Amino acid sequence: MIFRKNRRKRVPVLTKHLRLRVESCVNTILELNVRLGEGKIKPEIIQQFERLKDSLQYVRDDSVDEEDIDRIEEATNQLLAEIRTTYGETLSVPSRGGQTH
Repeated sequence: MIFRKNRRKRVPVLTKHLRLRVESCVNTILELNVRLGEGKIKPEIIQQFERLKDSLQYVRDDSVDEEDIDRIEEATNQLLAEIRTTYGETLSVPSRGGQTH
């Protein structure tokens, strides 16, 4: 009985890290929507990001692929670069965990 306490299901560090990277991208986009002001990003897109954020908790660890995460991060960074070009460098989104965005 004593040892049973220590047998918690553990999420592998790598997949947990990958999941955090996706969450960072999603949160960056949602925060960007707030900073730009409502309506600058289509509400339908924001709704999809909010649903994605809510559903990330249900993603199986073995379904997380680092190449997919790299593409998501790259797309997020490209979007931010385009917005900075449009709105200038005055728009800042805090970096999360060392990622570019």
